[in-house]
Amino acid sequence: MTKVLYHPDSGVEGVRVATPADEDQIYMLLLMLHAENGMFGVNPAKVRRGIQHATQRQGGIIFCIDEGPFIVATLGLLITSDWYSDDEYLLERWNYVHPEYRKSNYARKLLEQSKWTSDFFTRGALKKGRPPMPFQCGINSFERTEGKVRLYARHMACIGAFFMYGVLPRQNERAQEEMRRIQAMNEKAHRERSREVVPLVEMILRVGGVNDHVR
Repeated sequence: MTKVLYHPDSGVEGVRVATPADEDQIYMLLLMLHAENGMFGVNPAKVRRGIQHATQRQGGIIFCIDEGPFIVATLGLLITSDWYSDDEYLLERWNYVHPEYRKSNYARKLLEQSKWTSDFFTRGALKKGRPPMPFQCGINSFERTEGKVRLYARHMACIGAFFMYGVLPRQNERAQEEMRRIQAMNEKAHRERSREVVPLVEMILRVGGVNDHVR
């Protein structure tokens, strides 16, 4: 079983809650995140409002990890609910580590902080007779995707997967390249009467415990 990094009462050591004074640094890190992974155009004012939604305690939470005076890793959580329910849960909006610190364990620390936040909120909710507060996240990236899936799969249940189709405002060539790869795999599978899909999806199916007879 994966060892937890957090204390039940205080969370992960070295991870702190963001304040309004951190907004500019968080904003710059999120622009870096968008440059790496964003599939749509960026609205700077909307990004600023999203950060303030958390720093001003309006239904979001942002955590930070510092190196000296600089924030080098940040996690954004949103308290939300699905379209069919009033039950709330924590949704990960981002878990981003500055490229110069990718060899650290900061991404895992932030993930552990998400789990701690869920546990902390759930304890409080149950004492008041309210529903628990689970944590949900997804991976929306062409970069290092398999490693990210493996990291999250070591900590949480794999429930389904996200897929995207159509012309993307950004990273469209990457998306079309993936579609060509899928088409080639489908043609090969048809010829060989196989259910094989691209390797990353095969891994997700294994992680999620999906067997051949239910595909």
